[in-house]
Formats: sequence, structure tokens, C-alpha cells
Amino acid sequence: MAGILLPVRLLFVEFVSDSWFGSLGVITVVSLTVVILAKKQKLGFFGHMLERQMFNFQKGKRIWIVFGESAFLLSILGLMIFAIDYGNSLSVENSLVGSMSTEELIETTEELSPNDWIFGIIMAPIGFITAFPEMSVAIASIDQKLDGWLMHFYTVGFVEYLELVGILIYYKISFRKKSIIARYAKTAI
Repeated sequence: MAGILLPVRLLFVEFVSDSWFGSLGVITVVSLTVVILAKKQKLGFFGHMLERQMFNFQKGKRIWIVFGESAFLLSILGLMIFAIDYGNSLSVENSLVGSMSTEELIETTEELSPNDWIFGIIMAPIGFITAFPEMSVAIASIDQKLDGWLMHFYTVGFVEYLELVGILIYYKISFRKKSIIARYAKTAI
């Protein structure tokens, strides 16, 4: 699905609007179209593969692992999208780096020891809690340096996981109805 949704989002952002909320709607429409076409068996091998995978996710305790992972990733990706959007709206971006150029900032990071990197990785989640505006500006500036690609991937990932949860719920209800109908047909015969 990422092979379908990422180009759709990139085309939408390039030619229509760079609003993440608008691209959320476009990606939702494309995903729903794929699910409906798969349900009507109009996608051939891909449709059968999608339905078989959804059926496999519904078995046993695997569904709880998928829902737990989805909830965790939705919260992380949603936080990152919010942080980038919030960081872009703040006007204090230059105060974070000060008067340092990009080259000076890169030279500073080359002087860091492995312990500094490990400490930074461990402390980054705490920084989002204790210093959210500054961390938002930092992640927004990284997104700007990457020409918005970070926001593209976060948005597509967020929408894909959100729709995965919706699709799983839809197929859970659909498979439950099929099993009820099959049980009723067996008792009626």
C-alpha cells in the first residue's frame, strides 16, 4: 500500500496543497477504493492477497499484537506530525541554532562521542515531554532541511496505520457475519 499511497501524497502535495489534512483525505479515498475493489474482487491477485492477509490477522492473539503496535505507532507518528506542524508555526527557529551555520552544526556533531549519541537517543523522548516547543522547532527544521520528506513519510505512515485499524475492524465484522451466516446455514440444513 505504501507503494501506492506515497506517490499519491507526493503528487497531491506538489500540485494541489501541502496541507497534511488535505492529503489525509486523498489517501483515505484511495485506500477505501482499494478495499472496496478488493472486496468486489476487481483487483485480481492483489485483492486476494489483501483479503488473505486480513483474514490471517484476525486469527488468535495476533490481532491484539497488531492493534497494540498500531496504537503505539499512531501515537508516535501523530505526535511527530503535530510537532512538525507546531514547529513550523513557531517563529523561534533561529533561536534554537543561534547564529551557527549548517556546516558549523555538522562539525559540532562530529565531535560528539558515542556516549553522547546514546545519551541523546535516550533523552529525546524525555525532551518531547519537558521541552516540546524546542523539540518541535528542531524536528520542523530537520523536515525543512529534507524538503518536507519527513512529513510525507510520517503522514503516509499515520494514515496507513489508521486505515489498517479501520480495515481490520471492517474485516473482523465482515468475517463474523460470514461465520454467523455459515453457522445458520448448517443448522438450517
